[in-house]
Amino acid sequence: MANGLCEGCHGDLPWLIGACPRCAEPLTGTRDTLCAHCQQDPPPFERTLAAFSYEFPLNQLLPGIKYHRRPAALGWLSRTFATWLADRIDPAPQLLIPVPQHPLKELRRGFNQAALIANELSHALRIPCSDTCVRKRRVTTQQAELSRVERQANLRGSFNVRRALPPHVAVVDDVMTTGSTARELSHALRECGATRIDIWVLARTPDAH
Repeated sequence: MANGLCEGCHGDLPWLIGACPRCAEPLTGTRDTLCAHCQQDPPPFERTLAAFSYEFPLNQLLPGIKYHRRPAALGWLSRTFATWLADRIDPAPQLLIPVPQHPLKELRRGFNQAALIANELSHALRIPCSDTCVRKRRVTTQQAELSRVERQANLRGSFNVRRALPPHVAVVDDVMTTGSTARELSHALRECGATRIDIWVLARTPDAH
């Protein structure tokens, strides 16, 4: 058993094999090669660690967690993620920062899934976590409904960093699609002292440029 999963179920998860080391865009062919988008427009973060592709069952499980208020499944998922991360984080970040939700949205949902994941990782990996150092200034349109360009405009200026940061931080979220959230948040973190930013996400979708 691994984190509550039998060996078969653990092996059947949609592990992400072969991805851009900068943004975790799923790739075929040579590993450790930057995708075309990162070569043309490098993001303001150093690397992205994503354990899974956003495929079955995660493409059903994760929306169910968020939109049907079933956060319990994040426990075993986060612990599985922590085990996967343990051999891949050298050097380890000094602080974990979950992607914040606007307080009204978090109140309606009842939880912030990124904060739940980050707290599990903090406990498992013994890395400090802060879910209060960044605030979402305003309610934004649901990102899933928008194109890449619209996502970037939707998020511009929406994050407020509330204190000085250590040089090396990791941003934690459940899913990365275009990376617009990670880009906008990373810009804000750099303005407050972070010089190296990693992105940690459970799952990565194929990016639609």
